[in-house]
Amino acid sequence: MVLCGARVADPLLAGLPVMRVAITVLVALSAFAGLPEAAWACPVCFDSSDENRQAFLATTVFLSLLPLGMVAGAGIYIRKRMRGPREVPTDLDLHD
Repeated sequence: MVLCGARVADPLLAGLPVMRVAITVLVALSAFAGLPEAAWACPVCFDSSDENRQAFLATTVFLSLLPLGMVAGAGIYIRKRMRGPREVPTDLDLHD
């Protein structure tokens, strides 16, 4: 459609039910706004036991930092591979 231009786009846009989609989205958003209690998290998140709450918090922190650590580790690995092997001075080089 991009390469064909307006001669294809005009008939296509004329057949799209834009108003029905907009009204459907508006009604759905209004329904969700009227039911905020439906968006509550699971009961585990609000457990009164301190041990469960601490475990949930620790798991959240771990799962948040894990992708960052993986990306940083991959970056360090690639950086070291791109530099190539380092030349290690031998005893013979030091006495010259």
